[in-house]
Amino acid sequence: MNKKRFALIGVSAIALAVVVAAAAFATVGTKHYSAGLAPIRHSPQADEHSSVTGTATLDVTGTQAHVVLHLRGLSPNLPHAMHIHGLLAAKNECPTPSADTNGDGLISLEEGAPFYGPIDESFTTTGDTSAASGLALERFPVSDANGEINYDRTFEIPQNVIDRLGSLHIVVHGLALDGNAEGPVGGYDTLFEAVLPVACGGISGN
Repeated sequence: MNKKRFALIGVSAIALAVVVAAAAFATVGTKHYSAGLAPIRHSPQADEHSSVTGTATLDVTGTQAHVVLHLRGLSPNLPHAMHIHGLLAAKNECPTPSADTNGDGLISLEEGAPFYGPIDESFTTTGDTSAASGLALERFPVSDANGEINYDRTFEIPQNVIDRLGSLHIVVHGLALDGNAEGPVGGYDTLFEAVLPVACGGISGN
């Protein structure tokens, strides 16, 4: 009887050790990244200016990323496209007012892209999160009446993006130039407004 009891205790101890080791490995294997998001400053002659600020954290285990964003200062009651940008053929930095090459006082999607690069991942609320969903306004978070978004989702990120994550940027889009939230493009009057970059921040971590 004692031998059986000791054997059972031994098996239980081994099982517990395996669980503890697995939990420890999962913790050690998680990489932590963060970004502080600041307004993309448009030129003084623009009628509207971005005042969007926020924070982002990305906890990555394998190819699973738990992404949390807290944003404020957004155009209220509208969807806001949010992405990881970067990788090839870009400076991998946030645009400055000098990016306004046509002098209209706004940094358009086309003017900002040479700075922060193409879309790598989309922070949608449901479904696909790839670059293919970059303009899926119906699946991006909607700001509340105070212009705030609290985003929390876990999804897969391709390994080639994870490998460069610490040199990439998060960009938030969407600025209702006349304050209207009842336009034909997801609530915006035009696609130009829907994709205007309003905040940007470099991702850092390990």
